[in-house]
Amino acid sequence: MSKLLKLHLVRTLNKYKELQNVRVRDVMISGDVITTTPEKMVGEVFNEMIKYNISGMPVVDERGVMIGFITLREIKKYIATHPYLNVGEVMLKNPPYTTADEDIITAFEKMIEYDKKLDQLPVINTKYPEKILGKLEGIIFMEDIVKLLYENVIKELKTLTSLYNTENNKICKNI
Repeated sequence: MSKLLKLHLVRTLNKYKELQNVRVRDVMISGDVITTTPEKMVGEVFNEMIKYNISGMPVVDERGVMIGFITLREIKKYIATHPYLNVGEVMLKNPPYTTADEDIITAFEKMIEYDKKLDQLPVINTKYPEKILGKLEGIIFMEDIVKLLYENVIKELKTLTSLYNTENNKICKNI
């Protein structure tokens, strides 16, 4: 392995380690998170998701405590036949979530590993005293994490692969 290849390998590993230090709070959207309540009807929430071009919403109670999550995928199961069902009846009751202090790699893994394959995670404060899940602080989107992965790791992996292939081709020509 050439010095240049080793250098890029170390650089790629270091970029990955740097990403492990990026916290959800550095990437999340806080404040104006679009939410719904368990009393709202599935048809209403469907229209809001279409209006705002989103695929899911945290379900919160009157205190802002997240009690579930509703996805477009879940709503589509009921919209044609039961548009008047309450969100609370069909929401994901124990959805994955993240906290502002968690690293983005762990948050990304939660999105991918959850059997419903979410493209966003609610960010909650688990220190909230009367929590079911916790007080909603924000939301983080897979798109934002993938962008960071691309900018910091995938570009470097492409360079590394290219260097490796070039080096391998030179070795093969000399055999």
